[in-house]
Amino acid sequence: MKHTLSHREILDLAVGIGYHILKYGGEINRVEDTVMRIGLAYGMDFVHVFAIASSIVITMEKDGVSLTQTRRVRACSTNLDKVDCFNALSRRVCEETPSYQTVQEEIKAIEGRHLYPSWVLVLAYAIIGGSFSVFFGGGIPEFLAGFLAGILVRLVVTLFHSFLKSPFFSNVAGSAATVILIKLFSLSYPALNTEVATIGVLMNLVPGVLLTNCIRDFVATDYVAGTAKIIEAFFT
Repeated sequence: MKHTLSHREILDLAVGIGYHILKYGGEINRVEDTVMRIGLAYGMDFVHVFAIASSIVITMEKDGVSLTQTRRVRACSTNLDKVDCFNALSRRVCEETPSYQTVQEEIKAIEGRHLYPSWVLVLAYAIIGGSFSVFFGGGIPEFLAGFLAGILVRLVVTLFHSFLKSPFFSNVAGSAATVILIKLFSLSYPALNTEVATIGVLMNLVPGVLLTNCIRDFVATDYVAGTAKIIEAFFT
């Protein structure tokens, strides 16, 4: 059943969905296209969107009346499951134009969605650390060192992020923890290839999604957003 919404409600829904796609690692072109389609689906005459990694600005016009809303994106993370869910929601919104309350409830449900428990993420960091240590030329000692250090890195990154809400400082703390732990391992096993083990664990902190989105932004001619992401990836 199609519903008729007020201009303010249409703007709120479009901003909410676009904001969450941007927050969880969606590329700029996806955010702008999604917001534009939602606005037009609900009958707006014109939809203008400008988004970068840290902000989204939307202006919608209907019958000569314009409304604008800006939302700052302060805490970003990578969660492609939620990006996919918000993409699916946006497509359903464009096809069915559901009520304002229905869409808001869907947004809250997706926002509260937890894909994996904490122990799975810790195990993933450990496996990645150990596997990349072997990939870069290490053996069983390097795998074990990378595996154990990966566990610590996940715990440290999670702890610092809960206090500081800054990926930059979380990565600094995780990197420091990696180096310290690998050096401690080398004291008990001098033959340990510390460089290989360290690099293997640090692969957990490489901003792969950010670099990929940066390239996609450049391809889509979103040069401002692409440049901002290159700088963020460089500092990371």
